[in-house]
Amino acid sequence: MSSDEIEFEDVEDALRRADELAELTGREKKDIIADLLDDGVLNKSAGEDAEEKKDFLDKAQEQAEKLKTLLTTLIPIFALLMGIGAEGLGVLDLTDWGSESIWDGDNENNSVGCDPMWGYDEYGYLDDNDLEVRFTFQDYNNCGIEHFGGHFIITLFESGDETEQVFINNIDFIDYSSIEHTFMDLEGGDYHYRVEFHVVECEDGSCEHGDEYFLPTSNDYYIESVESCDAYFINEQAYILEDDVEKDAVRISADVALVEGSSNCDREQFEITWQLYEDNEVKYEHTTWEDGVVTDSDGADYTFHTWHDVNVGTYTPKVILNLNGEDLDDKWIAHTILIEEQTIQGCTDSEATNYDESANEDDGSCEYPEPEDPCDVEIQNHYRGHVAEDAEQDAILVAFRVVPSNCEDEMVEIDIELFQNGYEANYSHWVEIDGDNEYTDVSHIFDGVAIGNSWT
Repeated sequence: MSSDEIEFEDVEDALRRADELAELTGREKKDIIADLLDDGVLNKSAGEDAEEKKDFLDKAQEQAEKLKTLLTTLIPIFALLMGIGAEGLGVLDLTDWGSESIWDGDNENNSVGCDPMWGYDEYGYLDDNDLEVRFTFQDYNNCGIEHFGGHFIITLFESGDETEQVFINNIDFIDYSSIEHTFMDLEGGDYHYRVEFHVVECEDGSCEHGDEYFLPTSNDYYIESVESCDAYFINEQAYILEDDVEKDAVRISADVALVEGSSNCDREQFEITWQLYEDNEVKYEHTTWEDGVVTDSDGADYTFHTWHDVNVGTYTPKVILNLNGEDLDDKWIAHTILIEEQTIQGCTDSEATNYDESANEDDGSCEYPEPEDPCDVEIQNHYRGHVAEDAEQDAILVAFRVVPSNCEDEMVEIDIELFQNGYEANYSHWVEIDGDNEYTDVSHIFDGVAIGNSWT
């Protein structure tokens, strides 16, 4: 490469081409920049081709000598020194600073007497739709200036228009300060940001706004516009299944249709919530998922859910379409669902042998066990007469045999009454016998019977 092949537009252009200077001189790029920063003099190589490159180096030297009066060109100098592009490293624009800026070596806060070299490293990058801003504002000479405080302002621009501004307040630091902020969920567009630092000077208990420093504007960050996936319900219905014998199976169905222009739903899963309300409360609820890929030729996919054994009642159906936590559509279905108590015929008498506890309508089919023969008693060998050995002859003996039938596990009461015809019983006696006995002989003497001859 000869000096005739290189032309400089200005000193900034020359410094950006330090790589070429390094190649021509056989030195490292950082050494080239160090020379320029030291005294504005570019040392020439002692190589065998130094004379051949003399014209080019002289021209570069003329440009470099302007360095100390053109401080705004520090942006490319530091970029080249660090081996990165200018978009990765910024330095303060000093053109509007006051005479007592912190750049001056005799600043009253400078306790060490060195010249600070303030600059900043910018590390903005995209993470999906989030723009993460990270930068370090620092003195590269580490002069240790104390009590340097204030606040940063980060302004976000989209296509040149200001869209958002963030204040990071009450920053105190020595030599450097690292700041981070994330602009989240940005829409598609071209973005860049600008960082300002405003000095706050506090003396005697009062604080005043001091100098303002505007750091170089960041790179452009492009966020691709992504069409949102959107969908809605059509043909929503709710009904009792006709082929359900019990008539208590309820189905809600709907078609999921994509909004026109939604072309990025293929990787999505719609969440569908099916509900049955009774008296304004959810009594039945179920969730299903539907692929975002529409397979039906009509542009909408059919989906449904069925509940079986729904309790008797009146229900209002509802269906909700959700994607990634956001409700896209919800529909109340106009007609209600009535689940009635079903008529079940059968024997409703619990005493019957064929009692049906599920039956709610008696069909006259009840059956009962055959009745057993009732307990019966036969009186045999009945005797009534005077007791011969009774001195008063006023004693009457009544005797007989009791023969029970079908009286097992029963006690049989025998009542003996003595009366005259046409009158109530004048004399009575009772006795109990065991119905399990084949027969029992019973006798009783009524003593002191009144005079008469018609005692029965």
